[in-house]
Amino acid sequence: MKDYYAILGVERTATPAEIKKAYRVLALKYHPDRNLEDKSAEARFKDLAGAYGVLSDAGKRREYDEALAHRDAPGRGAAGAPPFTGDDEGMSIEDILRRFGGVFGGEFGERIQRGRGAARAGRDAEVDLTVDFRTAAVGGKVSVSLSGAAPCAKCGGRGAVGDDPACAPCRGTGRVTAQSREDGQFFTVTRPCSHCNGTGIDPALACPACRGMGTVARKRALKISVPEGSEDGAFLRLAGLGEAGAGGGAPGDLLVHLRVSPDPVFHREGRDVHAEVAVPMAIAALGGKAPVQTLHGRVNLVIPPGTSSGVRLKLRDRGILGGDHIARIMVSVPAEMTPRQRELMAEWMKAGA
Repeated sequence: MKDYYAILGVERTATPAEIKKAYRVLALKYHPDRNLEDKSAEARFKDLAGAYGVLSDAGKRREYDEALAHRDAPGRGAAGAPPFTGDDEGMSIEDILRRFGGVFGGEFGERIQRGRGAARAGRDAEVDLTVDFRTAAVGGKVSVSLSGAAPCAKCGGRGAVGDDPACAPCRGTGRVTAQSREDGQFFTVTRPCSHCNGTGIDPALACPACRGMGTVARKRALKISVPEGSEDGAFLRLAGLGEAGAGGGAPGDLLVHLRVSPDPVFHREGRDVHAEVAVPMAIAALGGKAPVQTLHGRVNLVIPPGTSSGVRLKLRDRGILGGDHIARIMVSVPAEMTPRQRELMAEWMKAGA
């Protein structure tokens, strides 16, 4: 397990403000766009982002501190430490810039990639999704159809063809810098390159299919996971499943507005599931078992003797996320009886009187 405090060069008692300041200083120092020839800087930059992603989040930091304390306890060591799964390793440079770009205070707000122009993050996509009660309760995969920007198949999202498509005047950055002088003072002005219109790609080598954008509009089908226990009106954000970014930028997110269809049998109250169960009159009177359908399969419910309609019996851990299944008993009376059954019922009534 990595020591995120050591990576950022702060004490374990550091405040959120101290952590943010340390990350900003080091991230700017090791930013890949400031260290184009140093591949180790990119790895260090990713380590810094992983550390900041954990230590800047109160919940993740608390979990990490607990794992760290367990690891360092005498006689335990790393082998006995509880697993820590809240890290942010594996993010790309574009992911890091999208998530933590605001920390840089305007510097490197968007990454410039040589020969690919300014990387622009893809837009978020939104979809209204209606699922049935069971899928929302126990979780499952649902297919959705989306329309929007997707990576261009012809150029693979590069926006260009050829091995070196960089625009010569701006050297593939999409921007040119010039100095001007007013009242004896020099000013540096950065503006989009007029030769490539800010794409960073030589117009002669721009992909004809996407016109140098790297994305095209098309429909696509996705299978998304509905988390167990999802409620009606829930809002899901699925990272990286939105529209494709331009110039190699990170994709946007998919925002899912969830609607849950009512079920003819079940209804939920918190994590508990409620349903009515028809029980024959004889079993209700004498006791026995009645089959009950739950979200997790059919079970036999024990009916105590003398159970009346309206009584609620509980099946533990048969609800949602560890909740219970509450069976509301409805005693059923036969519409028709044989002569012998009528005779016995009459005797029962007489004995009860």
